[in-house]
Amino acid sequence: MSLFDRLTTRVLALLGLDFDLSFDNLSEPFHAIAPQLTLGARPRPERVEALRELGITHVVSCLPEAEREAMGFLAADFETLFLPVHDGIGEDIDVHFPVFFALLDGLGRGERALVHCEVGVSRSATMVVAHVMQARQLRFYEAYREVRSRRPQVLPNVGFASQLQAFEGRLFPEPRDGHASLTRYLHEVCHVPVEVDVLQAMLEDHDFDAVRAIRSIFGDEVPRVVQGVRT
Repeated sequence: MSLFDRLTTRVLALLGLDFDLSFDNLSEPFHAIAPQLTLGARPRPERVEALRELGITHVVSCLPEAEREAMGFLAADFETLFLPVHDGIGEDIDVHFPVFFALLDGLGRGERALVHCEVGVSRSATMVVAHVMQARQLRFYEAYREVRSRRPQVLPNVGFASQLQAFEGRLFPEPRDGHASLTRYLHEVCHVPVEVDVLQAMLEDHDFDAVRAIRSIFGDEVPRVVQGVRT
């Protein structure tokens, strides 16, 4: 891991957003987001039959490259796509958007995709939010709320959120009135403890890079966010 990733991952930990790890505390591991799209946690071999019963025909795995072989069992029952993604705030996730969108756009009648990472909170949630943005022409924050209404634990890390804001800018070249989606996300969901107008100004000053903006406000003393992180 690079020095930048180590530093930004530390910031993520301080923010309380470094939890897309291997824990199993979800009563419902999979949630339907759209008629042909399900978001969830990493499927285990014993869940294959349950996935088939849900009508899953395709599985998109958003995991580190080292996990590719471990997910090979899925290919016996589903069409599979592996997207190597590390859950770090320095990770470039939007490079995977085009191939992901192409797979979903190519689904036929009766076909359904499961998109997962480890627990279905950050990496796969980011992919699904981006798809909802594109498919329904929604801005980042509105798409995030739509996905979260179906899977309450979704919370893209702040680096991925910055990339979703950038994707919004490509979909909607004209800026919106009022606070940006990223500002609302950091303030209302992540509960970054600063006035919303200050947060907006700092994001504008740092090209809507959440990590740089947060560090510019708090330096090395970033408060740990504990309210509303997993709900």
